Amino acid sequence: MPVNVHFGMEAVSGFMLTSTRVSGALVLLPLPGMQYTSQAARIVLIVGITFALFPTWPEAPAGISGAAFLMALLMEASAGLLMGLALLFLAETFQLGAQVISFQTGFSFASTFDPTSQADSGVFQVFAQIAAGLLFFGLGIHRHLIRMLASSADVFAMHNGQFETGSIALLLRLGTNMFISGVKLALPVAALLFLVDQGLSVLGRLQSQLQLLTLAFPAKIIISLLFLGAGLTRWPGLYADWARQILDGLFRLVAS
Repeated sequence: MPVNVHFGMEAVSGFMLTSTRVSGALVLLPLPGMQYTSQAARIVLIVGITFALFPTWPEAPAGISGAAFLMALLMEASAGLLMGLALLFLAETFQLGAQVISFQTGFSFASTFDPTSQADSGVFQVFAQIAAGLLFFGLGIHRHLIRMLASSADVFAMHNGQFETGSIALLLRLGTNMFISGVKLALPVAALLFLVDQGLSVLGRLQSQLQLLTLAFPAKIIISLLFLGAGLTRWPGLYADWARQILDGLFRLVAS
């Protein structure tokens, strides 16, 4: 007996709105190599997540105009980009801290292949990026992202001044916290390396026959590696705390 499969306009509009939101979130998702994976793999991932969110698909009102539906798609894309950008701030916090340490250590001269930008980047930056990507999955942040995509308010409810004002305030707060947290993450190591430079400079002035400044580079490398290894034990806890703050802000925003 033949089976007739019929998709109404409600299902088609729900699929388009949800897939637009998922696509916006995945575009800025801080995963190494995500932007350079094959188009087929990304399409399969977006479609799979969209069908997994089938019970939460929004329904467009009957008789909606083309302009209103286009505005709804733009709002869904904005909501997805907001979620992806918020999680991107989380990964960039560790990148900023690694950049500060790398500059003080001298590793800014050493570069390696960056799987995200497909270009040469600093060793510490690539290490911090890969570590943040592993923590993203290891701490289950991807599950919270799916939950947030599922529990976000309907697109037509988002189209209001409260959502727009709240999203701008959230991005400003997350951007400020990114710089503050990144500097705090690198400040102990950067301060210690500065003291090493100053100490070797003073000893070099007292004993001009000794070329102590030639020891600055290996000494700073050893100290930075030791402190970085010790600090790695705290990275999961810091990542989890900052991720919790970001997700709480996003959940309050999309539930408003």
